[in-house]
Amino acid sequence: MRQYSSNKRKPCFLKVNRLIAVSALFTLAAFAAFPAAAANMINSVTVNPQGSTHAINIHTSDEPAYTVYELFNPSRIVVDIADIAVADNDKLKLPGDLPYSLSTSTISDSDPALTRLEFTFDSEYTGYNVQTVTNQIVLTVDMGTTASVASQLPQIDISSGSRMESSKISSKDKSLNEDFGFGGYDKQRISVDFYKIDLHNVFRLFREISDVNIVVDESVKGSLTLALNDVPWDFALDIILNLKDLQKEERHNTIVILPNKKTFYWPDKSQQGVEVKFDAEILKESEIKIRQMETITPEEVEAKQLIQAGIDSEKNSNYEEAIKLYTEALLKWPNDKLANKIASVCLVYLRQNAQAAHFAKQALQINGQNANAALNAAIALANMHEFNEAQQYFDQSVSVSTPSREALLSYAVFSEEQARYEEAMKLLDKFESLYGRSVDSMIASARILDKQGNHEAATEKYKAILLSGYRIPPDLAKYIQNRIALNQ
Repeated sequence: MRQYSSNKRKPCFLKVNRLIAVSALFTLAAFAAFPAAAANMINSVTVNPQGSTHAINIHTSDEPAYTVYELFNPSRIVVDIADIAVADNDKLKLPGDLPYSLSTSTISDSDPALTRLEFTFDSEYTGYNVQTVTNQIVLTVDMGTTASVASQLPQIDISSGSRMESSKISSKDKSLNEDFGFGGYDKQRISVDFYKIDLHNVFRLFREISDVNIVVDESVKGSLTLALNDVPWDFALDIILNLKDLQKEERHNTIVILPNKKTFYWPDKSQQGVEVKFDAEILKESEIKIRQMETITPEEVEAKQLIQAGIDSEKNSNYEEAIKLYTEALLKWPNDKLANKIASVCLVYLRQNAQAAHFAKQALQINGQNANAALNAAIALANMHEFNEAQQYFDQSVSVSTPSREALLSYAVFSEEQARYEEAMKLLDKFESLYGRSVDSMIASARILDKQGNHEAATEKYKAILLSGYRIPPDLAKYIQNRIALNQ
């Protein structure tokens, strides 16, 4: 993915089975000497005033791809043109008697690079529109004295972040605000005009406007032509995503943009080792199966009602209430699946390791063959650093004829943490013989080889992961590449 900024995360102990390397801050490399090699050229900028209307003509040698948008305090119209050079800087100078000036700059860290033309106005203008006429960008600006809709709304200076409240807003503008508000769009209002502009440059613009971190998947490609006037920037972004069959994932002041068909996983807390997995898979395997019987005791009827209420509480993320209801049901109807269900909720959602171990052991007292309960007990005890007892339950969790994926991987990680590398490798071999290779088993094997000092074999394992065809989270890919570089 192309990343415009990133956040570092703190390490933690045993929780999930994915190695996430500490994320680094990526810096975009600047391209030197742009735009001398650009094929298209800006030949000149001319102005044709007709009363209060000014037609600003940007003449190019070929059809341009560009973005136009407004900034305020002071009032500016910005034209970003992709992959273009300036033929003669003198021909971009405007007459001194105009109520606006022109400055040019190069944005070299975009792809393709941009030439920016920024028209700064001495006073507010009424409005503007843009069109392309052959090889010209025609920017028509109404210099009338009536305040524009954009100037009537609260305005934000992108560069300074200062805010200036307007004294009055028309009823029509209030209606627009309410319409957007009902749709959940309450961000800063913008006017933009994109013409055949590369999508990555479009999203860079939203980064500047929103002050939100933007991360764009490298598979996002294409260009965009779109004109929007006086809309919240998040509304404009959603329109673009819908047009281009894209989706966004938003968290921690960061928006990740990727194709609709692709899945994105937010990184877990960074750490140096793989964590033992206990998550929805364990919950799924420990789901309560309410049996159908011809005869059923009143206590069991009450217990099933309590279980259903507990399931409803769990769906609403009220886990403490769910455990309370499940525990009351367990007193009326003792069974190993219900006891292990309580252990799973304590372990996964509440991080109550002691309680999880207690109920998992209770499940095993009812049914000593419940391998999932043994795994819950092992993980809870490992998290409490009661390693000797944890190992006994790990042994029990894999003693069945076909151990679960989670039991084998978790026990392998536990053995690795205890520096029992040969045992860990045997467990990983067992996992791959039953379920085939996975990213988790391959990265664990490579990491153990590294710890054993067999760096050449570890490097081959790391390379195999990159060539496996599995979707690898960016942080994990970065970690693997760093390990390969260190081992060579």
